[in-house]
Amino acid sequence: MNKLSIVIIAFISLLTVSCSDHDDPKLAPIDTTKVKITANVSETPTGQWMNVTEEMTIRVSNLEMSAPKGVVLRSVSLIASSGNVRYSIDDKPYSGEPLEFKIPLTNMRGRLNFTLKGNLIQKNSRDAEIIIADNIQKIVFSQQPKFECEGWLYVSVKSKSTTGEEYNQTFEVRSNENLDIPVPADKLYWTPSSGTASEIEISLGSGGTAWSSNTTFDCKITKSAIGHSSGDESTLKLTIPNKPGSLNAQKLQLYVIASYFGAWENVTIDPYNLTNVFSIIEAE
Repeated sequence: MNKLSIVIIAFISLLTVSCSDHDDPKLAPIDTTKVKITANVSETPTGQWMNVTEEMTIRVSNLEMSAPKGVVLRSVSLIASSGNVRYSIDDKPYSGEPLEFKIPLTNMRGRLNFTLKGNLIQKNSRDAEIIIADNIQKIVFSQQPKFECEGWLYVSVKSKSTTGEEYNQTFEVRSNENLDIPVPADKLYWTPSSGTASEIEISLGSGGTAWSSNTTFDCKITKSAIGHSSGDESTLKLTIPNKPGSLNAQKLQLYVIASYFGAWENVTIDPYNLTNVFSIIEAE
């Protein structure tokens, strides 16, 4: 028998022993109650949902294991499930270094749950699995939902000249595609026929309309505010000089908070709140 034959026989014997160590149903499995694994698990992107054209990344770092002597963490597997459908994403050998799983979402859709499992081996024992992280959830749609909103103002202007002449204007303005709400300057400021008018009183009311142009989600406006934060009131009264540019100097904004909810592509989402911000400006 030559040396090559001896090496081949020895290799086959090693495989036989290895298989019997891990696959023999007569052997007891590793006692996972005595095994504990902790790790830092992160995902990107972190948004609530994605679409089928995107790629998701799950990273595993600072992995630590406490286990009886002889138990080895052979690899880490990433599994995804959606309803009754189960996807085996990848299985990476573990060497002590951080792991990174890239997940193309091309063939996935719906509400997904990702699970990281550690694959354990031990001599004279059957293989076992232990969950490292579970409930890593992501929703995958065929396309990114589009959420749109239009803001509007009710404007009332009052003024009185030094000779008693009164000025009253009431009108409504809506936002444009630049997210501005242009208030016509010729309806704000005025020149009395006699005397002078140094100030104008403005009352502003707010509201909005929201919708999703490419989904079946429902939506409603939950709050609107005028001022410098979304915590301001939905109405505002102020007195400004009767001089073009005075409203711009206030640097006011309209905040419209819309809530989107319901079902699309057989997935029901939790209410998703979006704050839309519009700049209130003068327009010629």
